Amino acid sequence: MHELELKLQVPAERRAALEAALDVAHWDRTELEAHYFDTAGGQLAAHGFSWRLRRENGQWVQTLKGAGPHLLRRLEDEVRVEPGAGRALPRPDLARHRDSPAGRALAEALGGSLDDVSTLVVEQFHTRIERRTCVMSQDASQVEVAYDRGSIHAKGQDIEVCELELELKEGVPGGVFALARPWLTAHRLWLSTASKGQRGRLLAEGRPFAPAVKAGVPALDWSMSQGALLRAVVANCLEQVLPNASQIAAGSTEAEHVHQARVGLRRLRTALRELGGFGKALDAGQEQVLATAFSRLGEVRDTESVSRAVLSRLAAAGAPEGLRWPQGSEVHPPGAVVRDMAFQAVLLELLAFSLGDDEAGQPGCKADGACRKGLRERLARLHNQVVRDGERFTELPVERQHRVRKRLKRLRYLGEFLAPLYGAHAVERYVEALRPAQDALGEHNDDAVGLEAFTRAKDSQPEAWFAVGWLSAQQQESARQCRRALRKVAEAPRFWKKKGKH
Repeated sequence: MHELELKLQVPAERRAALEAALDVAHWDRTELEAHYFDTAGGQLAAHGFSWRLRRENGQWVQTLKGAGPHLLRRLEDEVRVEPGAGRALPRPDLARHRDSPAGRALAEALGGSLDDVSTLVVEQFHTRIERRTCVMSQDASQVEVAYDRGSIHAKGQDIEVCELELELKEGVPGGVFALARPWLTAHRLWLSTASKGQRGRLLAEGRPFAPAVKAGVPALDWSMSQGALLRAVVANCLEQVLPNASQIAAGSTEAEHVHQARVGLRRLRTALRELGGFGKALDAGQEQVLATAFSRLGEVRDTESVSRAVLSRLAAAGAPEGLRWPQGSEVHPPGAVVRDMAFQAVLLELLAFSLGDDEAGQPGCKADGACRKGLRERLARLHNQVVRDGERFTELPVERQHRVRKRLKRLRYLGEFLAPLYGAHAVERYVEALRPAQDALGEHNDDAVGLEAFTRAKDSQPEAWFAVGWLSAQQQESARQCRRALRKVAEAPRFWKKKGKH
């Protein structure tokens, strides 16, 4: 079976107010003791599964969880077990899940019998949680709301747990989001994809944060309606945005988390812009919230990766030893950007949108000529705009040159979204043909950012004059390189013009 569960982290300063508002003191109370197992090499975790034995008020339950068809929908199978004579814990046995969808998915991932794996597992970590629960009715749905407080323990270390979980028991997903909205904004909660299992594994491995999550490929096919196609692409973008934002909100300042969160936001904004005619996910104000978060996370990129790249080129050109990257306006901390309540509220709306259903009678894109025509027109329009502006790139003002780069990125992302429809090989050939232009435009843009920064600093930092002069000259040459690279885009094999793919 699939569970649908929304997880919200509770900041320490908001716990007392949230507990009072929810009146958790009068909710059902359960003491939970859970032990998580995996092979020494972490085979289950590597395939996206977690496996535990949990005692719930004296009764042991063995649970296997795995990735499902949506970020909030996971495979789950629970089996009640007895500890056995002389044992404090029941013996863990994966074969108990053999006939469940979760068990079959794990067996397929491992390429063998679950019996073989059971003999290799060891306990990785354990948790102690006090859970307060209440079943609430909302929009014809039954939702179990769980308030968890406790700790995770591994190798002599422990971390605190305080989170609110909303699990759909009956009805439609909308009830979950309707309950979550007022609590999220009133108590400054934030969405998290980090399960107790993931947090425990990181603690056992001595790592403070999970690796950054890169973009994946959406599960699309021509039988989908326009609305279903857009929802699948939005869900795919959230699978990149939310895990990275979760790590940043939890305290990560790693450049790769920030970079991948920003890439995910750019992909998301591309989907909403280029496929927006297929459905209405956000209003203009909500889309501006995404733009603001994207821009503020970009401040971090400018002060880290861009500064390193530009200073490296300046040093190679003979820059004075005292040259340093100018201090600009105050940079917004990434954690504050992703925990911003407006941003969190928009993420919640996008999750709700991605789990929506088609209206009755919506045709699939294979039979919907408007859908196929719309996709071709969007791809062709972006392609032609890039080619047209590429021919006159050296004559364009800086802001128009930057727009060419943004269009090229949108063209690439839109193509990657649609790869399952048009064929991965054909799309990859096209995307590869765009890469030289992307690289040239990226370096040109970095130097433009550097020129602007050093121009502001030339009165307070004498060495900045060298940077201004060199970067000004370099902009002219790199603009010519961009024009040459963009001309090759016109020769790229346009996959959407091929016949026989749909």
